[in-house]
Amino acid sequence: MPLRGTQLYLEIDAGVIHDKDGRLIAVVETLRDMTLRQSAESRLRTMFESSPDPVWIIEDDRFVECNDAAVSILGYSSKGEFLNTHPSQLSPPVQPDGEDSFTKAQRMLSLAREKGLHRFEWVHTRANGANFTAEVTLSSIDLGGRQAIYCAWRDISDRKRAEEALRLYAKVFENSGEAILITDRDNRIVAVNNALVRDTGYTQEDLLGKDPRVLSSHKTPPETYRAMWAALNESGYWQGELWDLRKDGVTYPKWAAISAVSDEKGGRTNYIASFTDISDRKAAEAKIDHLAHHDALTGLFNRYNLESRLGQSLLAARRETGLMAVMFIDLDRFKVINDTLGHHVGDLLLVEVARRLGDCVRESDIVARLGGDEFVVALTSLASDMDAVTIAAKILAALGRPCTVEGKVLHTTPSIGISLFPANGDDSDTLMKNADTAMYYAKEKGRNNFQFFSPAMTAAASERMELERDMLGALAAGEYELHYQPQVCTKDGHVVGVEALIRWRHPERGLIPPMKFIPIAEETGVIEAIGSWVLEEACRQQARWREEGFGKLRMAVNLSAYQLRSPTLLTQVRAAMEANGIGPDELELEVTESAAMEDPERAIGRLKALRDMGVGLAIDDFGTGYSSLAYLKLLPIDTLKLDRAFVRDIETDENDAAISAATLALARNLGLKVVAEGVETEAQRAFLAKHDCDLLQGYLFGKPELAAVWTERWQALKR
Repeated sequence: MPLRGTQLYLEIDAGVIHDKDGRLIAVVETLRDMTLRQSAESRLRTMFESSPDPVWIIEDDRFVECNDAAVSILGYSSKGEFLNTHPSQLSPPVQPDGEDSFTKAQRMLSLAREKGLHRFEWVHTRANGANFTAEVTLSSIDLGGRQAIYCAWRDISDRKRAEEALRLYAKVFENSGEAILITDRDNRIVAVNNALVRDTGYTQEDLLGKDPRVLSSHKTPPETYRAMWAALNESGYWQGELWDLRKDGVTYPKWAAISAVSDEKGGRTNYIASFTDISDRKAAEAKIDHLAHHDALTGLFNRYNLESRLGQSLLAARRETGLMAVMFIDLDRFKVINDTLGHHVGDLLLVEVARRLGDCVRESDIVARLGGDEFVVALTSLASDMDAVTIAAKILAALGRPCTVEGKVLHTTPSIGISLFPANGDDSDTLMKNADTAMYYAKEKGRNNFQFFSPAMTAAASERMELERDMLGALAAGEYELHYQPQVCTKDGHVVGVEALIRWRHPERGLIPPMKFIPIAEETGVIEAIGSWVLEEACRQQARWREEGFGKLRMAVNLSAYQLRSPTLLTQVRAAMEANGIGPDELELEVTESAAMEDPERAIGRLKALRDMGVGLAIDDFGTGYSSLAYLKLLPIDTLKLDRAFVRDIETDENDAAISAATLALARNLGLKVVAEGVETEAQRAFLAKHDCDLLQGYLFGKPELAAVWTERWQALKR
């Protein structure tokens, strides 16, 4: 019985009663006390409205009511903007599992009606288009006889991010190559990773719950542990060397890095230690140094080490007035390969590219990977700028060859930019920048080529490559020819010999002088075949002149450093002499100072064998190289050739006159003949005659001409 004055909530049903004539005779009212029910609904409404989590009422698969928290989390100004919408309309089109939002929403609602309660994760979309993850709980309820669904959300974006971070940390922990151990605040082991199990031989079950001293070999000095704990207590970090014991009883040293982990209040909660086996300290130190200075994927120098080594090489080049080249190399089409076949295949291709680059250069050169598909090659101690062309051509050929990676044949080519020291910069930053610029020139030129920072150098390099290409077939095509320049006796002016000088009559470029193609031939190795042809052709011509009645003209033939090193040289010379009836002292081979001094001991042996065959020997371009007089007196030579550089200014330059006179005096004292090259004036001839020069050669007596020209002239003199 409710107290007087208490407010009641009643539900009233009223009905009327009529008599048989249809007149109203009474009204019957039924009262139902709804106070308790109304109170419960009021409380439910209050809970619904004040819930900190978004809550909704769903009827007929539509949101028909929600609280303020729902409006707030979605970022709308009022609930009227989205009520009577399907749940999928407040979601992205597709959920993370790939199922479209509408279909999945229908399925979730059905499960809730079927089971009465269903909980799941769902991605919603805010009014600004941003997505967030919520944990959704659907409860089937009865609202005044109607089935509805009570829907509650809880934003779990932070939790998802935390879970993702934890998964990442777990992966890092488990997959780390370093052994890692974690202890609690009481220094009891709570976790170890696979690397530690691998390195120590202990299982996780052996170690969990134990003090890390179970790993100790008792060989670590006590003061090390004292220093370790002091550092951890003071700074929260320590690293150093510890001696531990594997499960199999083997003692080994390891490098440990230990960090203390604290909570928000500063209290210690854990210690994390990572270990690296340093059994072979020198090997470990070398490895650490290698990782610090080399690219992890390819093993090449990294950017940091490149800068250091390039700086050192530049200092040496400045000190020695040397030449250097910096090449910036970018792989064509690498991104396509990487994107279509995957980074793993791309990485394997980069490793092969690094190997091929290393095969193209000398040990003294620098090869580095900057990152991605960008490489740098620094060529040190170049003899000439054109040496860079040779290496660039080798790199183009090497990287242009197909590469098989995991059964796939890959094709890529390089674009190469080249800058030269000192022409294009005198510091590493400038040289790198200019090489990078030149690389973009190469890209613009169609890729698969190299470009110098200087267009003139690129043109010269292109010409050189064309010559190198044409040179390979020039010998077979009969494009080489010998020109002969007479050597006359200083005393009476009679022709006593000739020097055979090679020329290349190119079908398009015309006559190419030897200074333009001989260096290329030497670099490419074609010089041996060319030199062999020169020797044989000169001997054949000498035999023809003898048959034509011109006497025993001494034939001088230049010998390259490559030929001097060749093990077949003696056989070739003997065969040429025998085939053409060349007798002793009729053939003279000229060797440059630099070729003789490259390996003096070997040169002496080779030259002695030639002299024993009756071949005369001369040192060409004497005074321009770096010969040692101590070796000079040991070389089995007959003749010195005084270089034209001294003869040219012999009339006007006192130094050249003095050098020429001294050379002639030195030759007399050593019992050697002297041939002066480049004699063009009577004054030069007179000076050389005054100082007892034996033979003269130069334009004063005739320029190099074909054999037929000399044959005609000499025949005319006989008439």
